[in-house]
Amino acid sequence: MKKIVLYRNNYLGPEILGHLMVFEDNSFGGSRMLFECKTLELEWKNNARNISCLPAGFFTIKWEHSARFNRNLWELKGVPGRSEAKIHVANYYTQIQGCIGVGDMHTHINGDAIPDVRNSSVTLNRLHEVMHPQVESTIRIIGKS
Repeated sequence: MKKIVLYRNNYLGPEILGHLMVFEDNSFGGSRMLFECKTLELEWKNNARNISCLPAGFFTIKWEHSARFNRNLWELKGVPGRSEAKIHVANYYTQIQGCIGVGDMHTHINGDAIPDVRNSSVTLNRLHEVMHPQVESTIRIIGKS
């Protein structure tokens, strides 16, 4: 089974930068990394809907159709006080409302002093390819909330 780990490692005012990895269990009890990318989330604001990152912890994720994005996305389930928390395309923190944006690199794109993630759409498609054909898994979010 493939599982996702998100490690938050840089807290910069309005956003949090991190590193997302996909691991697959080996038959002998270990695991190997299949994929890695960078993440972008909003800063912690007490888990308030639409303005805060998600709390740290273990969550189930499901492959579901999103009417808002008009495509299938991974959605986190069982997050206290939250729903519709997804992993989706977002290059800038202003494009997320409590979800997780992915990209291949943290860099400056739009000329402000706040780092962004690059190639979000391509990176999300690669994540989907790596997770296929699973439709349910887990995500562990590590770091302060």
